[in-house]
Amino acid sequence: MDNKNTHPEDTIDFKTLFRLFLKRKWWFIATVILVLAAGIFYVFTKPVIYEARLNFKLNDNYVADEYLQYNDIQEIYSRNQTVFIEMKEIPWILKTDLIFKALDELEEVDDYNDILSANVVNIDLQEDSATFILRVKDEDKKLSEKIGFKLIESLGLQVMENDKKIFDNTLDLITGDIKTLENEIADFENKINLLNEEISDLSKGSGNALALNAIEEKQGEVFIYTEKIIDNEYEIKKLEKLLQEFSSQKDKVVNRVEPVSKNARFTVENDRMINSIIVVLLSLLTGIVVVLFVNYIYKLKNK
Repeated sequence: MDNKNTHPEDTIDFKTLFRLFLKRKWWFIATVILVLAAGIFYVFTKPVIYEARLNFKLNDNYVADEYLQYNDIQEIYSRNQTVFIEMKEIPWILKTDLIFKALDELEEVDDYNDILSANVVNIDLQEDSATFILRVKDEDKKLSEKIGFKLIESLGLQVMENDKKIFDNTLDLITGDIKTLENEIADFENKINLLNEEISDLSKGSGNALALNAIEEKQGEVFIYTEKIIDNEYEIKKLEKLLQEFSSQKDKVVNRVEPVSKNARFTVENDRMINSIIVVLLSLLTGIVVVLFVNYIYKLKNK
């Protein structure tokens, strides 16, 4: 069979189409102008939104730091260190009023609550690189970057303040234990004094076997309390040394939130140049569709 035997209606006659568009040119021109005007108006009245993307990381806490090595007695107090802020907690901490209120320090920001409630700030954890991406949207390109860095700064200060409180709590725990041991020593000493007085009274007696046994028993108690005092004094010395070490570590608390770069990367929503090109293409396509539709309607009327 000859493939050239094609039905005429199955082929595109460009000359006919051209004549059709010349015949319906005003429909085409009017449609293009209307769609183009509406599209351009929308594109240029809709604000351009810039999204600043800032990378930052959270450095390790002080438990893992090389200058803070725990021995057996420190392990008792290192449990208190588990309240260090960790990476998984950063996203919800950053989206709190405590962090956002720092934005009121920026002259361009009227009320930080507007930004917090508008949901224009988002944060993602990049698990492969252990960093965060903070994304801030605003019509002002520079302001979006300023807001981002201000939030990172505020987060860092909050993390550092939390770290200091952890050391304060640890110091309070150690100080409390020292005080408890000192109170025990005072109690033991009082008991020893009472026992010695009883021993002295018994020694003044007849010296019978019962009295001697009582004296020996009370001397044994004195020995036990004396040993306990020695043990407590040893523990107090270790705790005082530990107290001094933790005090020095508190002075070394630093900001663990660190920006990865000094500048933000930007993406643009409602890019006017790209959207304008789309509007032009859409207006031409709409014009073509309208011409074909109008021609179809005329054909129906003429039948």
